[in-house]
Amino acid sequence: MRITIIKSDQKGIKALELGRSKLVVTALLSAFTLLAVIAATFYTTKWVLQQDLVSESAIYKWQAELSQQKEELERAKKLSEDKVQALSSRLASMQAHILRLDAAGARLAEEAGITDEFGFGAAPAMGGPTEDEDANKATYQDVASSLDTIQSSIEAKEQQLFALESLLLDKNISAEQKITGRPVNTGWLSSPYGYRADPFTGKRAWHAGIDFSALAGSDVVATAAGVVTTVERKAGYGIFVEVSHGDGYTTRYGHNKTVLVKKGDLVEKGETIAKVGSTGRSTGPHVHYEVTRNGKRVNPWRYLKES
Repeated sequence: MRITIIKSDQKGIKALELGRSKLVVTALLSAFTLLAVIAATFYTTKWVLQQDLVSESAIYKWQAELSQQKEELERAKKLSEDKVQALSSRLASMQAHILRLDAAGARLAEEAGITDEFGFGAAPAMGGPTEDEDANKATYQDVASSLDTIQSSIEAKEQQLFALESLLLDKNISAEQKITGRPVNTGWLSSPYGYRADPFTGKRAWHAGIDFSALAGSDVVATAAGVVTTVERKAGYGIFVEVSHGDGYTTRYGHNKTVLVKKGDLVEKGETIAKVGSTGRSTGPHVHYEVTRNGKRVNPWRYLKES
């Protein structure tokens, strides 16, 4: 088999004849060339793909690192917020303690009559010549340590101040609880404590209290601060009120027209607790007044003289 290839150019026409052997060689060269191109393309594509896979893996790695850094940043932010919240809570607690101290101090200053010298509601005046240029910025630990010291000092001062307040108030309470004065603001002593002629029978009889005549409907007042223990209609006493003043002392008020307090009420010294009447065994508007200690009636006269 023979193939003739005719080529035409400016120099003329040339003829190239290829025999079987040359054709086989040419075909083999062409096949090898084609295989080489295919192989080169395959391995080049594979290499490119491998490079892409490596790049994708790197991207995943970077994303994981970024996610981790973001989580660490969130944890740091949360920790900072928790520290700020803790400081804020401590400051709020200390502010509440300071407000209590201010209130207690104001009460004590008022009790002692020195309110002009101590302004517990105002911040203390402070100052200095110049700012220290060498001063360092405070760290969280510095602030926390300072707060610990201040809080301990506040708690100690608070206990001392309230102890002092308690002593002063106890003094005032004791003074308020001391039985003094008369059970009426207007009126006169109409029957003393002790033996007397019974106003109904004329016989000699024991009178365990003092009677104060007054206009019907006028005020009956507590002779000391205390707690109302009894409000009832009592045989002989009529409408009856009893007030306990502690330390075993009570005062009793009988023959009232009406009562303005109820059992369990706290009453102050001089507070109106009833209105003068003539209920019970009575010849006219008056207050039957008794003082008892540990359940035994005592002479109210000594307490009247202390007023």
